[in-house]
Amino acid sequence: MKSKQSIITIFLLMLCGLIFSQTTEQSFIKNDFNAIQFKDSKVLNTFYSNWNSNKRFSVLHLGDSHLQNENLPNKCRQLVQELLGDGGIGLIQPFSIVKSYNASFYKSTHSGTWTYGKSYILPPKLTLGVRGMSAKTEDDKATFEISFNKSPSSQNTILTVFYSNIAESYEPIIIADTIAAVFLSKTGDVLKYQLPSKFSKIKFLLNKTNEIQNQFTLYGMSLSNSDDSAAVWHNAGVGACQYKSVLYEDKYEEQAAYLNPDLVIVDYGTNDFLYTNKIPEQLKSEIEKVITKVKKANPSASIILTSAQDMNFRKRNVTASKDFSQMVKTIAYENQCGFWDWYLVSGGARSMDLWQANKLTMNDGIHLNGKGSELKGTLLIEALKKCNSYLIENPESTELNFEDPIEPDTIAVDTAVAVEVVPAKVILKRIKKITYKVKSGDTLGEIAEKFNISIVALKKRNKLRNNKIKPNQILFIDKK
Repeated sequence: MKSKQSIITIFLLMLCGLIFSQTTEQSFIKNDFNAIQFKDSKVLNTFYSNWNSNKRFSVLHLGDSHLQNENLPNKCRQLVQELLGDGGIGLIQPFSIVKSYNASFYKSTHSGTWTYGKSYILPPKLTLGVRGMSAKTEDDKATFEISFNKSPSSQNTILTVFYSNIAESYEPIIIADTIAAVFLSKTGDVLKYQLPSKFSKIKFLLNKTNEIQNQFTLYGMSLSNSDDSAAVWHNAGVGACQYKSVLYEDKYEEQAAYLNPDLVIVDYGTNDFLYTNKIPEQLKSEIEKVITKVKKANPSASIILTSAQDMNFRKRNVTASKDFSQMVKTIAYENQCGFWDWYLVSGGARSMDLWQANKLTMNDGIHLNGKGSELKGTLLIEALKKCNSYLIENPESTELNFEDPIEPDTIAVDTAVAVEVVPAKVILKRIKKITYKVKSGDTLGEIAEKFNISIVALKKRNKLRNNKIKPNQILFIDKK
């Protein structure tokens, strides 16, 4: 019966009649499965309600190197802001001071002496916040600068700085191009500044105003709009991170609470099993602890867990990707989260060969290149849109769950075309549409047994709240 429910779900999604501005024509992408799955629609209430309102829609995207360079998050940001408006870039980071690679649409430089901590180096050398990267200096002449390839929107004028608010801290000076930012407020470890309506650079300097000041610690920054509307997509990706990295971010809860996301996407996994091709025994527990921490910071936020893509490590296929996908799906359902099966959507077993053949990856068989990352971002936004439309079209539906298709052991790569699942419209032709007219003396159990289906499935198909039926009542039955 589970496979039948999956088919019905696919059919309902097709009836949504979605037309996307971005298309995914690669034949190995399994678009029929590209939606956010859930076992209880209530877990997506905040996502659903704020996506469809005129209020601020905020996403906090946690993850690893697939996120850090901004190719994937920025594509998501662009697409969701085309729908809901530009609410800001969200989290930004001067990567040079933590000795890491730049983002795709901005770069950073610095001067002076800085020490740093990153959430993949455990235990961390410095206290970490939601951005997963911190930098500290004792040099009051230290600076850094962020230069954007293209000036941010004229509405992106609020700069939030997360820092260590102690008596020994230097006072920051923020300059946008040549104009000094206006200090707005200080609340705990958060500083807010007003920037001019158009700029291409943000320069950060330090000012020593008394003798006790001898240091400054930066946890991260965020660029957003001044009004409480439109969409903002916070990228908190840190290369090489694992799930447990979040557990070492001591400032995570207070900073995530400040950002107040409607949706938290938790997108780790690759570095947890890539090198051993085996799921660690403690990983399930670590994932559940991360979920608990995310919920504590943002109790009303919707949470979506993702699986990891098929990969090749040192020319060997990482078969544990499938095991990880199945485990994360179970964890998501057990812990009231949504689930995006990126492993399945991206093609499933051995599909990395196809991504490589289509020039969508780096040479390592693990990371996507710019084009591949943008494709993944497009598919993620399509999955969110499809889920939203499904909830609109099916307000009484309590779940959206796909059964995994049986995957082939090998895939021919020479044509760069994967073996696809049977299209939903073809599968639907195999379903027999049956109606049954209830007779006097019939019971729901007897009818279910007659058609070799479960009572639960029969009740769900006919929206029955209990086992009561009456003569001449028409029951609908779908049977393969």
